[in-house]
Amino acid sequence: TNGVKDLEFMEPEQFQKVEPHCKGVRALLSPHTGIVDWGLVARHYAADVAASGGEVLTSHEVDSVAPALGGDYVNGVALGCAGGARIVARNAIFCAGAYADRLARKSGGSAEPMIVPVRGEYLELHESKHHLVNALVYPVPDPSVPFLGVHFTPTMGSVATGQPPQVLIGPNAVVAFAREGYSWRHINVRDLAEAALFPGLWRLGLKHFSFGIGEMYRSLFLRAQMSEINKYIPDIKLEDVRRGRAGVRAQAMDRQGTLVDDFVFDEDCPQALLHVRNSPSPGATSSLAIGIMIAEKAATRFGLASAQAGP
Repeated sequence: TNGVKDLEFMEPEQFQKVEPHCKGVRALLSPHTGIVDWGLVARHYAADVAASGGEVLTSHEVDSVAPALGGDYVNGVALGCAGGARIVARNAIFCAGAYADRLARKSGGSAEPMIVPVRGEYLELHESKHHLVNALVYPVPDPSVPFLGVHFTPTMGSVATGQPPQVLIGPNAVVAFAREGYSWRHINVRDLAEAALFPGLWRLGLKHFSFGIGEMYRSLFLRAQMSEINKYIPDIKLEDVRRGRAGVRAQAMDRQGTLVDDFVFDEDCPQALLHVRNSPSPGATSSLAIGIMIAEKAATRFGLASAQAGP
């Protein structure tokens, strides 16, 4: 149980007291699982950085990595940005998500794992039907397929944007045509060609052909998603849902078509650099623990004082 407190197996007559509209054979109750406004959490992280003397620079897309003074990286690293800015530092840690492999290769890192973008699309439950879902409802993962499957997520809205609470249903999993491909209309020729020429994607597609076609079909046709939704909450009807937000998962993959499901740090790049090539889901939920692990890795690699073990 990884130290999760007070887990409880429940029979239908028990879990339906918590989720009266949900059906299933058995359930595992995690009473201390919570929901946060992640945008607000991220803003507080940024405030912590500023309070410690750091600076968060947005709109600084890094497009080159080079030694600060030419030659090797003994005198530091220079990061070139798309807008013309140049940032020089003694060391650099890269947590680049969808572009992790490209930045690693630019600085002498290994070719794999490669990032293949996988879009996850959500539906939104109509406000008048929010009472059908009280808490987070997750299916038991199917070990024969590489993704979790549909689940139901009440949100608490957003302080920053004023967005009201929602109930999200999803996500699905479809290969995106761009590394920032948040819809079928978003196509990037370079991203698409790179993915299409990668043998790992073809091997994965052949292995999970029916699953992949099914996900694409359900993505295109809203009605097709209802059978999956109704496995868990039969009272949700087609007219109760609408298309919602989407996210893109930076899925690390090797050329055998194996999805990387653990942390990968690039050991082939120069000593002054630390590339996080893969950080598995759930990244936001585990962000504090992930941060500590990366800090400890950086302390060892860069010869710094050990990172304190604590949030």
